[in-house]
Amino acid sequence: MDVVVKPKKNTKRKLSILAFVCLLLAACIWLFLQPSHAQQIKANEIWSAKVEQGVLNLEVSGFGRLKSKKPRLLTAKSQATVDEIILKPGAEVTPESIILRLSDPNITQSVRDAKRAYIDSKNQRIQTDINQKRELLAQQAELARIQADLESAELEANAQSQLVSKGIVSNIDYQRTKLQVRQLTRRLEIETARITQLEALHAANLKIADSNILAQQEALDLVQQQLDSLTVKAGIHGVVQSLSVELGQAVNLGEQLALVGSTTDLYALLNVPQSKMQSIQLAQAVSINTRRGEILGEVIRIDPVINNGNIQVEVALNGALTDNARPELNIEGTIAVGQLANALFIKKPVNVKAFSNSTLFKLTDNGSAIATPIQFGAATDEQIQILAGAQAHEQFILNDMTRWQAHTHIAIVK
Repeated sequence: MDVVVKPKKNTKRKLSILAFVCLLLAACIWLFLQPSHAQQIKANEIWSAKVEQGVLNLEVSGFGRLKSKKPRLLTAKSQATVDEIILKPGAEVTPESIILRLSDPNITQSVRDAKRAYIDSKNQRIQTDINQKRELLAQQAELARIQADLESAELEANAQSQLVSKGIVSNIDYQRTKLQVRQLTRRLEIETARITQLEALHAANLKIADSNILAQQEALDLVQQQLDSLTVKAGIHGVVQSLSVELGQAVNLGEQLALVGSTTDLYALLNVPQSKMQSIQLAQAVSINTRRGEILGEVIRIDPVINNGNIQVEVALNGALTDNARPELNIEGTIAVGQLANALFIKKPVNVKAFSNSTLFKLTDNGSAIATPIQFGAATDEQIQILAGAQAHEQFILNDMTRWQAHTHIAIVK
């Protein structure tokens, strides 16, 4: 009995499926071996920079403010009340600019009393001078009378001296006349001495009166100064930096009213991170950016005290000031701390610090990026030195690539 053999259709189908699977596997292997198999990142999501070679200017930046070298602190000269606020912080002033007006009734009354006392002392001096002149005239009249009596007695004595020998005048009358001459001469000497003493006494009295006038003038000047101080003036060319009082406020003697700073005699005070303190030295050049230009200067003081992780650096301004320079202006300063010749450097990648090791992704010509270990050196705010791991003109991704750190290759896609 013949057996009918059927074609093996299932075997051909299995062979076809097997061939397809092998082809698919080969394609997967080929794709896996291509750069595009790696983790992918879009080109518009990265930013990169090339390695440069040349002079690297090392700089340290800090933020701060301009300060007045000679600020003027205005304080209350007496107890008073703020009556009027004329100028507020930011206003430009001259020495005669009025910032505040204060009031104190007691000072006003004291000025009136002092003026009255001063006028009284001057009137008293005038009265003293009049009385002394009257007294001196009386003494001079008495001196003149005695002088006349003496001259008359001398004439009589001369006449009697010629007649006494002839017996016309008795000797006793002649002696009496001579006695009168001696007495009048003595009185004349005493009266002359009295007038001399009187003149000296009068001069002393006038000196005392003048001294009293001077004392009253000083007392008046003092209370007048207190009255004038109620009108608070700037005293210098500059700008009002701060105002410490409010309208109607009562202030005590010595209490701060306002602070005025010069706009021409300025210096800069920068806050620099503590980590960069070792790079800063005295006399280093500084460029101060005021947003309307730059002012040149140099480091003149480094504060050793650390405040909130920063140190303060004082900068003398040697260049011309910009038109917006004024006390308390916010500024940015760049301190030149040195140069590196023939150095390799690149724009500072994200999260990379000076003198550290890190891995950057280097861009290749076939559209991929390869993880590359890099040794970094000195750094500025924008650039960092490369000590090893890269060559000039090579290009690296600067983004934060922390999430790709487990991969050695990354595909860059559009």
